[in-house]
Amino acid sequence: MTDTKKLPFLVISSSPYLRGILKFVLETLLHTEVTELESEEKALTFLRNLEGAPSMIVYDYQPNAYLVEDFILYLKEHSKLVQIVILVDRIKAEGEEMLRDLLQIKLMEEAALPTALVEEAKKIFKNSPYLNGEPYCRVDVNFLTILDGINKNLFLRLSQNKYVKISHADDDTNVVDIQKYKSKGIGYLYLARETALWVISQIQGQINIFLKANNFRFVLRGASDTPEKRFEQKILRIDDEVHVDKEFKESIDKAVSRIRTIVEKEAKIGNFLKLIKEKQDDYALFTQKMNLTSLISCTLAKELEWISKTTMDKLVYAAVLSDMTLAVRPELLRISTLAEFEKLKENLSVEDQKLFLSHPKDAANLVKRYFNTAPPDTDVLVYQHHELPSGDGFPQGLRAEKISPLSALFIVATDFSFYFLKDDEPTMDDFLLRCHGKYDHVNFRKVIKAMEKIKKK
Repeated sequence: MTDTKKLPFLVISSSPYLRGILKFVLETLLHTEVTELESEEKALTFLRNLEGAPSMIVYDYQPNAYLVEDFILYLKEHSKLVQIVILVDRIKAEGEEMLRDLLQIKLMEEAALPTALVEEAKKIFKNSPYLNGEPYCRVDVNFLTILDGINKNLFLRLSQNKYVKISHADDDTNVVDIQKYKSKGIGYLYLARETALWVISQIQGQINIFLKANNFRFVLRGASDTPEKRFEQKILRIDDEVHVDKEFKESIDKAVSRIRTIVEKEAKIGNFLKLIKEKQDDYALFTQKMNLTSLISCTLAKELEWISKTTMDKLVYAAVLSDMTLAVRPELLRISTLAEFEKLKENLSVEDQKLFLSHPKDAANLVKRYFNTAPPDTDVLVYQHHELPSGDGFPQGLRAEKISPLSALFIVATDFSFYFLKDDEPTMDDFLLRCHGKYDHVNFRKVIKAMEKIKKK
């Protein structure tokens, strides 16, 4: 069997990451030879010197790019038979006018990649010999550098139908010496088709995060990953900002809904507390604290007759999300105060110190950016959950008079969860004894009285 003649494709984008994605997707789906260029200027030079025309042009349209008008005009005059896919976030009126006469174009939202491009390619080349059904798909070695560990079999092609495995599913492909292959003139390695299609699906799930950040590396998820790795893959720190993917956001919304249902059943706190101490590992602590803080804060709100659905939703969302970014280092969750942090500081890496001190702000930003289902000001509860009425909390060092009544309630509920889950023999009486003096401040006194009433039930 001889190689199918490859279709010449052209990909134009200023982003090397987007070019890498498009090249990988197109070469996986079709028998293509993709040329990737970073500017309209280079694309014009390439097209003017090309004998014939590419089979498809995929163009990452940027309205203010240098020579963009010249490039569009060239396409109108010289590429009438070329299928053109133009990637856009949003086409402005002047852009629509500029692209109006390009009858063969297909506008495609960047956020729909790569699935939309997959469907378009399948439609255009349906029943064509150019559809790629080979058992192995090539992957540019440069593209491997933006994949954070494939952890799948990776192959080197020795001849047309002979491949040798160079890494296994259990290997960390981050340590594959890409330069070793590049120095030998090897530009491509190979994946089994099933793996290549899996990588494309992984990219689809993270494309929105990718489009928001520079130097993003796609994190590929395996079913056998540890809980810590799964959290690291879903909660990503990029350019010093925290991001979550769509799938993880949806799982959090479901968790909030589930916890809200439990809270609404008016479960007896005493029975709940007996059950919750059974598991003591770090990940159990993370889940238990989330559930316990939800239950205690909502019970306190009911005792104070702050029983609107909005208030309950605020408390549950805040309980679920306030420590979410610590999920990647659950051992840090055991640190409940700034005073405890100072004692342990020398034993923590600089990265973990920064992660702990910034987690209230990081989590508050997550609420604002991703969880529009959370009521307004939920982010305030999250941001303030480690504050103390004395001003000895963090990250803002607020004093009692600067802390809202609902934040005061949530701070006490959070404190109770820490106490109950960390103490060997916790009791409500002991917790209340610790509260005297600590919470003898405006907005906090009512909450402690409500806690005393709960104890008697």
